[in-house]
Amino acid sequence: MSERTIAILGTGIMGRGIANNLSAAGHKLHLFARSPEKIKDMESPTRKIFGDIFEAAKDREILILCLTDDSSVENAVFHSKLLEAKPKYVIDMGTTSPALTQRLSNEFQKQGAKFLDAPMTGSKNAARDGQILFMIGARSQEEISEIHFILDLCGKNTVYCGNVGDGQKAKIALNMVQAGIFQIYMEGFLLAEKQGISSETLKEIIQQSGAKSGISDFKFPFVFSGNYETHFALKNMHKDLKHALAIASETKTVLPLSSQLDPIYQEGIQAGLGEKDYCSLNEVTARIRPAK
Repeated sequence: MSERTIAILGTGIMGRGIANNLSAAGHKLHLFARSPEKIKDMESPTRKIFGDIFEAAKDREILILCLTDDSSVENAVFHSKLLEAKPKYVIDMGTTSPALTQRLSNEFQKQGAKFLDAPMTGSKNAARDGQILFMIGARSQEEISEIHFILDLCGKNTVYCGNVGDGQKAKIALNMVQAGIFQIYMEGFLLAEKQGISSETLKEIIQQSGAKSGISDFKFPFVFSGNYETHFALKNMHKDLKHALAIASETKTVLPLSSQLDPIYQEGIQAGLGEKDYCSLNEVTARIRPAK
């Protein structure tokens, strides 16, 4: 594979893993972080670190946006001269609203760049190990063939969801499902406890029943140890949930259960848990304590 010039704009939990996988494959990277000192350890002869987003993007063939919310993306693209960087491809791997995604596509297309949304799911471990699942929105599958090597190096699979913006729509629905599943687990533990059934007992039953899931496999060890190390921050799950509820309102979709999640997440934010993993909602729902 020939060496490519790539800028990763946003080198946080997921961006760091993506950068390491691309770098290991021999690609030269420009890395942007709002606090560049936080990623100083990543600097190398093939990886340059920037605190200025335009300087990071300038002269790069491919731009990867790995930013967390609409505001960050808007500032990066429309208030930092990023459109003037003239990339050939722009890949948005963060989760942003479909409306902003369409706006980004239109503006980059005016500059001659091909834009696709490729939001991802998987923990920071998946990013580290190149096991991300990407959901792709692009004008055609053929259009992304030239940059598919990035998805292959950083992910276990890609699902083509349709046109630009459809990747984001799928990801938003997915995260709403995951938020709902986790909340149901916590309420189940709470109900069991109120009846004198220990959390350990219910956990054993869940993990041997049809209620077992990827969420229970991954999150239960953290919940039961009281370790809320950030794999996916509560504030980011709340952001994606708000996107889902906004889309539901626009499309007149009735979501009886999921519509009740927002105040629960707000309580978590108010409790100071926003930067912690979303499984820290245990602290405002079930309150499962670590085993002694």
